Amino acid sequence: MVNSIKINVIGAGIAGLSAGIYARLNGFEVTIFEMGPKAGGVCSSWEREGYSVNGSILWLAGSAPGIDFYPMWHHLGVLQDNTIHNHSSFIEYRNIDGIDVHFYVEPEKLRKHLTEISPEDHETIDIFIDAIKTFAAANFPMDRALELLNAWEWVKVFMGNIPVVVTLGKYSQLSIRDFAKKFKSEVLQTAFENFWSSEMSMVWFLMHLSFAANGTAGFPLGGSGKFAERLVKRFIDLGGKIEYNSKVTKIVIEGKTAKGILLENGQQINSDYIISACDGHTVLHKMLGPKFVDEKTFDVYNSLRLYPPIVYFSAGIRRDFDNLQSSIIGLNIPLNKSLKVGNITHTRASFQIYNFDPTLAPKGKTLITSMLDTDYEFWKNLLSQGEDAYRNERAKICHELLASLEREFPGITDQVDFMDTATPITYENWTGNHKGSYEGWLPTPSALKIKLPSHFKNLKYFYMAGHWVMPGGGMPPAAFTGRNCIQLICKEEKIHFEAEV
Repeated sequence: MVNSIKINVIGAGIAGLSAGIYARLNGFEVTIFEMGPKAGGVCSSWEREGYSVNGSILWLAGSAPGIDFYPMWHHLGVLQDNTIHNHSSFIEYRNIDGIDVHFYVEPEKLRKHLTEISPEDHETIDIFIDAIKTFAAANFPMDRALELLNAWEWVKVFMGNIPVVVTLGKYSQLSIRDFAKKFKSEVLQTAFENFWSSEMSMVWFLMHLSFAANGTAGFPLGGSGKFAERLVKRFIDLGGKIEYNSKVTKIVIEGKTAKGILLENGQQINSDYIISACDGHTVLHKMLGPKFVDEKTFDVYNSLRLYPPIVYFSAGIRRDFDNLQSSIIGLNIPLNKSLKVGNITHTRASFQIYNFDPTLAPKGKTLITSMLDTDYEFWKNLLSQGEDAYRNERAKICHELLASLEREFPGITDQVDFMDTATPITYENWTGNHKGSYEGWLPTPSALKIKLPSHFKNLKYFYMAGHWVMPGGGMPPAAFTGRNCIQLICKEEKIHFEAEV
């Protein structure tokens, strides 16, 4: 009987909760083991002085109909009765050599604006806008694990998306930085290079701009914490169980079969299947080892680039910012002076000013956050020197960022309720992520060519989900890799996969 099949899931982040929900929808008995005191993983919020600090979500691909992520989020129970805010631009740039640049989500409006800034770049701009439109017209099915598609289904996918396949071939091995060099305008070069990590593939960039163009990249009001709470409620309502403060230290294996998990307190919990939705490095190197993981996978884990760890700045401000144009990523401004965050120097920073979500702050007040690339070793070494050195460096970053905000918003210095920072050490302690990376593998051109395994031929009944099995990471990949594990288990058990009650 299906309901007698037990699944242990390691980690109550988005991937683990997704796996748990789909497991319950298919009648499996499932328990999620979470090392911390609450669910969500990176998708978390925390309370400060009456503010709810949104720690993760900037946009949700699949927030509206048009792509397969939308029904998935409905299955997971996060869109029902949830208000979605759609921005009119992806990012707002202030003062790039005296010019403001607006990355409007509407492609033709963006084309007109960029061409007005640099008429001599009209050909490159047209190529860029046409690529966004091509991606926006794509129809790649994401409702099943790729391993479950047969040859004829793959043929139909490619035949139905020939323009997109051609565009993928053109841009998959081109980084954002490489594309930026095509512009004659230094203003446009700077805008592209400061969008996110300029080492990312242009495919990643174009894909997300296409989601925004289609209106499927909205922000769920309430932010990360409320989003995770909805997933937990859905899972518990379906009869799932979560064991908090239960750190898994080992996969129990007999022969070539995963039999259960071992907790830090020495307790062993057996099950028929195990799904790892936690840090991939820990799983491969500490829980499994070379006997069960192929050498190629170890090589990939050792060679792929991580998302740069970040310092996550947050501040509560006694101001409403009603007249400020909001955007998906936020407002990118020049800093008063170069700012070293760890060993990485920043001359600009993007601030998300949550004037569009009144649920995150007391009335008349606003939450502001910023993500700044840094390096793990700097913070690890600094903390080893003592708490005072660690706290002083965090405070210095806060005050230097505030000084730059003061130039943009005079008087803001006297309107601060709180300022805080999370560092790579925070992320490491909270999520277990390798070197404090907040989203796994950076989607560089080389990374997008790699298919990471979710299971291994030398180990039965064990699966992996989350951002460690898919370069680029993010909310949808976390959720559908969790779902895909259940689809593969259903195939193993020869039962029909169900996505709804």
